[in-house]
Amino acid sequence: MPVTGTLFVVGALAISGVPPFNGFASKWTIYVAGIEAGQPVFTIIALITSALTLAYFLKALNSIFLGQRPAHLKDVKETPRSMLLPIMLLAVLCVVFGVLPQLGIDLVRPAQEALMNSGGYISAVLGGV
Repeated sequence: MPVTGTLFVVGALAISGVPPFNGFASKWTIYVAGIEAGQPVFTIIALITSALTLAYFLKALNSIFLGQRPAHLKDVKETPRSMLLPIMLLAVLCVVFGVLPQLGIDLVRPAQEALMNSGGYISAVLGGV
């Protein structure tokens, strides 16, 4: 299952915050915010958590894709194309949003601004009550 394994690696690297994947842009924002807020301990904890996430995913990669297959799984074949295509699309988006993080930021900015305006949010939710 080489394609599935490769896509697993892309997802693992993205969720672990490794450049050039989208998780790096997200985690970098968290690290910078922690430093700017004067919270170096929380920033270090976030960095350690990212490293542990990568370690656990590498262990999973080894166990699932690189280790010895049990006899009852010898005939397992690659995932059907109908399942691979959506995963491939997500993998490509992980790279796109990692290389061009401003695209993602621009997508969520209107929601962020609405949430930062608590009066407007409460008014919208309660319908002007």
